[in-house]
Order: sequence, then C-alpha cells, then structure tokens
Amino acid sequence: SVTAALPGASSSKVGQLISEAMALLDAQPSRIIEARNRLNEALIICQNPQQRAFIKEKLSQLADKWLFSRTIFPQDKLCGSYQVKPGDQLRTIGKQFKVPYEILMQINNIPRPEALQAGQVIKVINGPFHAKVYLSTFTMDLYLQNTFVRSFPVGIGKPGMETPTGLWQVAPGRKLIKPRWTDPITGKTYEPDDPDYPLGSRWIGLKGIEGQAKGRVGFAIHGTKDPNEIGTASSQGCIRLHNGDAILLYNLLVPNYSQVEVVP
Repeated sequence: SVTAALPGASSSKVGQLISEAMALLDAQPSRIIEARNRLNEALIICQNPQQRAFIKEKLSQLADKWLFSRTIFPQDKLCGSYQVKPGDQLRTIGKQFKVPYEILMQINNIPRPEALQAGQVIKVINGPFHAKVYLSTFTMDLYLQNTFVRSFPVGIGKPGMETPTGLWQVAPGRKLIKPRWTDPITGKTYEPDDPDYPLGSRWIGLKGIEGQAKGRVGFAIHGTKDPNEIGTASSQGCIRLHNGDAILLYNLLVPNYSQVEVVP
C-alpha cells in the first residue's frame, strides 16, 4: 500500500536533503542559507530521533553564522539590512520587524539604544520567534518563523501542578527583569535582591490561547536560582530555563506575536 511505503520514502527524502545540505556547506564559498533551508525542510518531515538530533545540531551551529552574528547573507529571507533614518529608535525598528530591540543591539554590537546613528546600516531579523516545549523530553525548541534555531533544556511543572499543554502567547507588558514575586502556595513575597529569590534573571509572562492553556494566566518562562531544577518536573507549572538561556529568550520573544506551544 502507499501508506506502508511512506516512512521509507520520507526517510530517503530526509537523507537526500541532508546530503544536499552537507554538499552546500562544503562548497567554496559555503552556501549557508541554502543548506539551512534544506536541513529545515528535512527536519519537518523527519521521524527518526537520531536524524532529528543530527539536523538540529547542524541547524543550531548554522544559526551562529546567519542569525547571531553581524553577517548578512544576500539570499536570506529571514535577515536583512536596514538604513537608520533620522529620529529612528531601536525599539520602533524592533517593533517594525517583530523582534525585541535587545537582539538588534546584540547582533549589531550596539552598546546602548541611544548609540544608534542616522545613516547607519544595521542587520535586522524578520520575526517573530516562536517556541515549542516538549514536556516528555524537558526540551524547548526555538524557531524564527518556521525555521529551527536551537534547543534548550527546561524544567516544567511538578505532578499535580503540570505545565498546561496547548498554545500560549507572550503577554503584553509581562516581559520583566527580576520582578517582585509572591509564591502563590506559601504567600511569601520575594524581592529581586533576596538571596533566595527563585526566578532567576528574566520573566516572560504567558497567556493561554488554545487547548488546556486557554484562558490561563500567571504562567511564565523564567530563569532559576537552582540549575539542578532544569530537566526535572519541579516547578509550580512555569517553564524554567538556565539564566543565560532565559536572557536569550527574553531578547527574542516579542509580546502578542511570539507563541509558545506546549506538547506532551
């Protein structure tokens, strides 16, 4: 039957896309964007866990070149250049491209937003970024539009306080740096400079829009004071990241546009 042939057919297609991508990377000069697009296409159809891990690792390495660097590749539809006009602010440029201004500062080596100068040509990213959290593997995958960028290990909700599955949106006005926090269970309030402050470096508030998540609030992606909690189910439902990862996510996810899908 046709369906019986499909898994083999798709795996040979995956193999073909991977070998094409590797050939593009070996070319002189290296054809990074075409290789990325082939690998991403392979990832979409790939069912084999080992192959998926290999593709993700390669895509993650490539992201350091095409995304997290100053380099702009001419044929890249996900990044481009922008000439700063008089009166432009990084925040408004970020809004225009659906990315936070912090990532534009990072990739363009701009020390502070006021250092932006009219006439300057900066690299921009065509957002938004999205994330997908796999509860079973304690993993978060980050995407720019539909292109895989990299994976992060996460901590999730403990038994009885599981992280709700479904679709979440980054909530407007809920991206915060070390907010004051009251533990809903103990009622204890933590200030950012408390030695036992539990939330780590960043808080990205979420609002639920589909599935179990629908209508739920009070959940967030945030850092942690205890790195040993990453890879475990020990939170009150929030998604925990290493602090460096939490800062990176904070610099990439944008309110109203960035979505976070949580799957079993």
